[in-house]
Amino acid sequence: MSDILPTKSNLINLKKTIALSKQGQELLEKKKYILMKEKEKYIAKKKQIEEAFKEQYQKAFYMLQNANVDIGINKVSNIAYNIDIDDKLDIKYKTVMGVEIPIVAYEQSEKPNLTFGLLGTTISLDEAIVEFQKLKKILIDLAEIEVTIKRLDDATLKVQKRSNSLKDIIVPNYERQEKRIQETLDERDREEFTRMKMIKK
Repeated sequence: MSDILPTKSNLINLKKTIALSKQGQELLEKKKYILMKEKEKYIAKKKQIEEAFKEQYQKAFYMLQNANVDIGINKVSNIAYNIDIDDKLDIKYKTVMGVEIPIVAYEQSEKPNLTFGLLGTTISLDEAIVEFQKLKKILIDLAEIEVTIKRLDDATLKVQKRSNSLKDIIVPNYERQEKRIQETLDERDREEFTRMKMIKK
C-alpha cells in the first residue's frame, strides 16, 4: 500500500475508509454466521437422507437378488440394459446470501415404462424395478443436498478469507497510515506554533 500524503483531507477520508472497512468486516462475519447456520441445517437433513438411502439400497438389492434367482442374472442384465435412461430432471436455483442453491424437481411416474415383455418375467422383477425407482429418487435428493453443502462451505471459506484480510491486513495498514499522518500533522502544528511564538517575540 503506497503512502498517503499527510494532509487533513486525506486524514478525514482515511478515517471514513477505516470505519467503512470495519463495518464491512462485521457484515462479513454476520454473513459467515448465517451461511454456517444454513449449512448445519442441510447437514442434519443429509444425515436423514443417508439413513433412508442405506435402508432403500438394501431393500432394492434384496429385490434384485430375488429377481436374479427367479429368472436368471443374464435375463435381468439384458432387461436392465434395454431400459431407457430417465433424465427428466429440472434444476432451478435459489439464492441464499449470494450462494446459488440447486433445487431439483423430478417427477416419477407411478408405473414404470416397461421396455420388455412380461413373458418369462416374474413379480420379483417388477418389485425390484419399483424399489430401484425409489432408490433413484433418494439419490437425486442426496446429490442435491451434497452440492448445496459444498457450495455453502466454499462460500463460507471465501467470506472467512475476506473477513480475515480486512481484520488482519487492510484495517491495520489503514490505521498505521492514519497514525503516521496524524503524527506528521501534529508535528507540523507544533512547528507552526513555535514559529508563531518566535514571530511574536
